Amino acid sequence: MPSPPITSREYAYFYVSGPGTHESVSSLLGLEPSQSWNVGDTIEGTGRLRNVMRWQLDSGLDDRHPISAHIEALLVLLIPRESQLGRLALENDLVIQCVGHYPPAGHGVHLSREVVRQAARISAAFDLDFYYLDYEPDGVGPT
Repeated sequence: MPSPPITSREYAYFYVSGPGTHESVSSLLGLEPSQSWNVGDTIEGTGRLRNVMRWQLDSGLDDRHPISAHIEALLVLLIPRESQLGRLALENDLVIQCVGHYPPAGHGVHLSREVVRQAARISAAFDLDFYYLDYEPDGVGPT
């Protein structure tokens, strides 16, 4: 039986990284992170120590939604915290991380002027990681 076709998977999340503690970021933003760690925390599986704080907020959507929907969901939560994020940006990196897994045929992402403007308002950069797969994600083999 042939493998089902590879389907696109997309997601995005927002993160703050730099000095300080994830607890201070949570306190300033009034939000609990989806994931977080501090400098000196142990990396599970390797035993190495983390060298940077990270506070991450997932969009709350699953990977069947387009990246644009993930970004919009994040901005709804972040825009009301624009002044707090501006303070965080003085010493930290603020990033909207976008990830896509796609079939080998080409794919592109369009970020509207409004989305770019809103990201600038909260001092966020975009990091776009796109992977074009010619095999099934479960490792079964070529399609």
